[in-house]
Amino acid sequence: MKIIQCFATMILIAVMQPPAWAAERDLHDYWDGRCASCHGHAAQFARKFLRVEDGKLVGTHHKDTLEAFLEHHYLTPDLHQPVVAMLKAQATTVPVFASKCGGCHGTAADFARQSLSMQQGTLVGKKTGKPVADYLKQHGGVSPAEAKSVTEVLQRLVGEVRPL
Repeated sequence: MKIIQCFATMILIAVMQPPAWAAERDLHDYWDGRCASCHGHAAQFARKFLRVEDGKLVGTHHKDTLEAFLEHHYLTPDLHQPVVAMLKAQATTVPVFASKCGGCHGTAADFARQSLSMQQGTLVGKKTGKPVADYLKQHGGVSPAEAKSVTEVLQRLVGEVRPL
């Protein structure tokens, strides 16, 4: 009986914990190490070759079967959906960060990894603790709409990268 209880407890713990990669994943590092040599920067690739139609990721090639194709194209099963979600977001996002911020801050992924965190559901700078949305009101010469877009992109990225 104790063996069954112990086994049941182990299964319950395993089911309740996120996958091992979740705490250590960095989708952008994965892309850079696994995909970039053929496809280049993920966002540039997504914006040039991909689009979202009816909530589905569609490509120039594999138009109707892209997501199924990606399941068998160097993605482990646990990374398939996160990478598809990342590519969907990139394909539908205007590159405001790259054009307005990249000159000083590098890539959005690197900036998110090094300089940002989430505190109580708010995107903040690691050093200052100041909300990014507030900071952008006086920084970078971005319009309110651009500031909103940059904040949303960076918030998504904080969830896609492993912080340093």
